[in-house]
Amino acid sequence: MTPPAVSVILTVLNDRRLTRTLDSLKAQTLRPLEVLVADGGSTDGTRDLAEKYAQTEPWVLPRLFPGTVAESRNQAIAEAKGEIIAFLDADEVAPPEWLAGLVAPIVSGEADFTGGPTPALEGTTPSVTAAYYNAYLNQFYDRVAAREPHSLPMGNSAWRAELFRKVGPLDTVFNPKEGGEDLDFAIRAVEAGGRGRYVPAAKVFHDYSGLTLRKLASKQAAYATAGYLIWRRSKRTSEASAGGELPYLLPPLLLVLGFLLLPFLPLLFAEVVWALGILSFAALFLGLLVEGALGEKEYPGWRFRPVEIVRRWATLYGALRGLLRYGLSGKAPSSQGSTAGR
Repeated sequence: MTPPAVSVILTVLNDRRLTRTLDSLKAQTLRPLEVLVADGGSTDGTRDLAEKYAQTEPWVLPRLFPGTVAESRNQAIAEAKGEIIAFLDADEVAPPEWLAGLVAPIVSGEADFTGGPTPALEGTTPSVTAAYYNAYLNQFYDRVAAREPHSLPMGNSAWRAELFRKVGPLDTVFNPKEGGEDLDFAIRAVEAGGRGRYVPAAKVFHDYSGLTLRKLASKQAAYATAGYLIWRRSKRTSEASAGGELPYLLPPLLLVLGFLLLPFLPLLFAEVVWALGILSFAALFLGLLVEGALGEKEYPGWRFRPVEIVRRWATLYGALRGLLRYGLSGKAPSSQGSTAGR
């Protein structure tokens, strides 16, 4: 059987780990037809590294595609020659069997797009935040992505090239600091009849070094802002629900309510409301500690489950920002590939 022609699009911006990622692609059991290094405009020598690598590996094609991730990917997609297009990020390392396993369901006709998990690269989760986030993502893949393949990030995915001609380009209306264009495209692909498949064996190892609690909160708030727009467009959301968010929302709401009631009611009543807020927070924290201890064996790092409080608060903040920016209608300024108002 003739191996499929696969183009790999490797997005990068000021990330000298690129060479490590290219080394992993060089070792693939299914060698890609080409690797388009889509550089969004690096200024730290990353482009020079790609050019140097291409001198001995002609299948590596460095390209300057300035703009956001969506804009860079759109330009690379337009140039890609493969019948299947796979995506990888410069902070990921692919095991030798990755590409063959990732595209297998597409080659066999079982799927039109696929995606795999992104567990932490060994030695890159020394902090509590990084260890928890790795555990969180591992359970997300098992419990959410397995039943909703469209929720998989594009950074470890493969697609029939014809899908991009059928569905259109990635939507560039999303704020470049918030992402969301990959989830939006996957939802549009499903709505157009595309079949997704989660491939748990097609893992790539993600470098989580440097992930602090502040960076996680910022990242989550950004995702949630984009997620709000996607939810208003498609009515799809992977995890968020009123019942799921209420335990995280209740403690701060009670504390704020106590302050708001203080001018109108006796101090004692406000103190009772504050006490309820503190007790609800303590119950949430302890509940997460117990849940984390019970799930640690299955998902190492889950014992740091209370970090979820910060992640959820960031989610709520990001969703509120999305509401204020896009309103209840979810309207966004039109742009190339935009599906605003769908």
